[in-house]
Amino acid sequence: MAMKRNRKQRDRYNSGFTLIEVLAVALIVGILSAIVAPSFLSVANNQRINSAQTQAFSSLRLAQSTAKKNKVTWQASFRNTATAAQYAVHPTLLNEDKKSVDEVTTFYKSLGWQDFADGTQIDNSFTKFKKITTTDADVRVYRVQFKSDGTVNGQLGRITFSTNNSKKLKCVYVSTLLGALRADEDDGCKASQT
Repeated sequence: MAMKRNRKQRDRYNSGFTLIEVLAVALIVGILSAIVAPSFLSVANNQRINSAQTQAFSSLRLAQSTAKKNKVTWQASFRNTATAAQYAVHPTLLNEDKKSVDEVTTFYKSLGWQDFADGTQIDNSFTKFKKITTTDADVRVYRVQFKSDGTVNGQLGRITFSTNNSKKLKCVYVSTLLGALRADEDDGCKASQT
């Protein structure tokens, strides 16, 4: 009986892992985490920028279809703020070019802006939509208008997105006066043509 008790006590002290085994497993987990983390961040950034491109495409399409349905000019507007890139789909400001800069600023501030995915920003150097002049430095608005027949009212162009941690670009072009939309990425978003 005493021998059984001694064997149980000895087995209890010998069960489990040694310090070297625990350190080896921790080292392996650390190395694998270091390998996987950058690719996970890359996948997350790619997902964010894809989401922004899809939302921009949808907002442009919504402005176009609403203009046709309601038989009035609608527009999709885009802006960067200190915290997020945003978009809004709304009727146009009538006679915008005849309004004062203060009136234009007030109009664009009052829109129901919606955020794009966190970490996504509008790349100002590659965005070629009409830029609206306002009195507020935080209100740098790009816009595309669609007439009542769904055609573009004025300038063609593109909205281009990037993320904080990546050089990847995604964009949506309004490429014809008829209002054709197309998506592109990377070098296609840097091209001078629409």
